[in-house]
Amino acid sequence: MFALLSACTAHDSRTPAEASLQADALAGRSSGVSRQALPEGWWMLYHDPQLNEWVQRALAHNQDLAQAQANVRAMLAGIDEFDAQRWPSTSTRFAATYGKSADDQTLAQATDSHAPSQWTFNPGIELAYQVDVWGQVRNTIERAKAQADASRDALGQVRLEVVAQASRAYIDQCVYGARLQEAERSLLTLDRSLQLSERQRQGGIATELDSERLLSLREQVKAGLPMLEARRRMALYELAMLSGQNPARVAVDTAACRTIPSLDAPLPGGDGWHLLERRPDVRKAERELQAAALEVAIVKADLYPKVSFGASLTSSDHHLSNLGDSRAVMFAIGPLIQWEFPNLKANQARVSKAQALHEGAVARYRGMALAALKDVRKALARYDGERQRLLALQGALAHSQRGFDLASVNYRAGTLDALQLLDAERDLISVRDRHVQALGGLAGAQIDLFRALGGGWQQTAPPTTAQGLAADTGKQP
Repeated sequence: MFALLSACTAHDSRTPAEASLQADALAGRSSGVSRQALPEGWWMLYHDPQLNEWVQRALAHNQDLAQAQANVRAMLAGIDEFDAQRWPSTSTRFAATYGKSADDQTLAQATDSHAPSQWTFNPGIELAYQVDVWGQVRNTIERAKAQADASRDALGQVRLEVVAQASRAYIDQCVYGARLQEAERSLLTLDRSLQLSERQRQGGIATELDSERLLSLREQVKAGLPMLEARRRMALYELAMLSGQNPARVAVDTAACRTIPSLDAPLPGGDGWHLLERRPDVRKAERELQAAALEVAIVKADLYPKVSFGASLTSSDHHLSNLGDSRAVMFAIGPLIQWEFPNLKANQARVSKAQALHEGAVARYRGMALAALKDVRKALARYDGERQRLLALQGALAHSQRGFDLASVNYRAGTLDALQLLDAERDLISVRDRHVQALGGLAGAQIDLFRALGGGWQQTAPPTTAQGLAADTGKQP
């Protein structure tokens, strides 16, 4: 009968990805994305020492990461807790009481005497071992391991988010620094135009209106400087928070970045067929699905008898001097079968609950997988759009610069009026700013694509101890 019931509880907790989810997420990739494997330290592809330093700080001191690492250590400790159930449990007791026992009272009644009050002692040692007939203990351990793996994948997701956010915040402050630099450059150009306009006005060629228009444009450019500086500092405060540092000190000590990091080669996208294996959030959902399947098997085992093997050693003599007498020693060895069959209805309800939660875990896994595929497709579309936008603005900037140079030459020669020069200068200032924003937009799209691809961190064998976790979660992911 045991063999038949054991066969009924057999299950397969593995959850291979469904065929409908197996697809090349990078199919139809743009020309800016290559099939080269995505490296773990993808931010190093920008060859920016400051960016690398900020990311390392975030990985070492981010508080969300510290919390996630503590959760992993707790789950690993849970494995040891359930693993201990595979071994026999022992207990000892030693009771000391003062008074009259039932045996003493019976003896006194038989001898027509009074039983004296005295100390009695009751020692005992018990050993119990549960025979894992239905695999409940084994499945409990496997569930704890699946939950620990899910916690590690959650740590990987937090790590990916921290690196992406730190990289994005760093690039944001570089973008605002570059826009500040372009604005200052435009102010210098406007100052030269104002000097030229003043000379033209003194020569009777230009009017005061021309100078006022240039002054208005210069003040408009200057009006944007305070907010650009404010947003640059806001990005620095974000960096400080992500790296666990004092925002005030970072804002003072950090030199302004004025060059937007860029890749000098096509973005490495890797193999799109293995996207779901790289995404930590999808792996976490898969581990949670495994744990839910194991939970069903664990609860089902409560429907069947539990078999345990035990032994006990006690003494029948309650007097301290006679506890070790061989005639007083009692022992018992034997199996115990326990079956809570009157409560089958409650156990069956728990099984139905576990099965419903398993179905929910299946839906959650499919949802996470589909969301991962969507993220990649959206990130690819944005990256391709930002790349083409930047190429177009590079051409526009070249033409705008050439147009302004021609306008300046013709204005000096008197063949062009000041309004046309003003229009050319206003157009150049606008295109310069849009070009810098496009550089930042492309860098942000690259980071979004890196994040959607899973960040490059590959799935590794999970550690089974807290020491293994300490070796697995260093500064370099």
